Amino acid sequence: MQKRRIAFVVIAVAGVVGAAAVLAVARAAADGKPNPPHSTFSVAQARTFGEFPVYNAGQQAEGLPLVAVLRQTAGAANYVSFIYGDCVATGEMACAPPAEVQVWPACVRNMSLYDPELGPEFTQSEVRGAPAFVFEEGRRIEIQTGASTVVVFGRDAQLTRGVAMRLEGVNNGVRAPDRLPAPAEGALEGRLNCR
Repeated sequence: MQKRRIAFVVIAVAGVVGAAAVLAVARAAADGKPNPPHSTFSVAQARTFGEFPVYNAGQQAEGLPLVAVLRQTAGAANYVSFIYGDCVATGEMACAPPAEVQVWPACVRNMSLYDPELGPEFTQSEVRGAPAFVFEEGRRIEIQTGASTVVVFGRDAQLTRGVAMRLEGVNNGVRAPDRLPAPAEGALEGRLNCR
């Protein structure tokens, strides 16, 4: 494994904190029980989605149920997100869900968008045969597979790795625990063009 220092240049706001889009909507209900984010997309829509290959960890991952599916296209963001498990926010303070799988087109989010002089450390690894980059002491893994970048966030490294090992295709035929497709030519270097 190789360690490097990097910084995300283009989409820092959208991807720095996993579940950034849902943090604002995961508010506590009046009774203090979990109030999951409202889905803006569905698994059925993701199955017919044609912009890029989409992956999730099924209806349940590591004992956490799939509670919301989101589609984000604001600003530089362009991803489909699957939220697993609930959190209980306090008052006006939002909270991050236990796990999230974000899927981006590799032409929008890839390792070439990081500046090696500025950013956080990462460890180069692999997940089911695909190149992976581990950040935040294992709480974030970015996997380059086909024309997609799959970003798995978790409350701890064990959960994040477990969710990553369960990834399966939503609009493609990849099944867990099969090997994930190799990155499309040029994906790691940022040479893929978005349609």
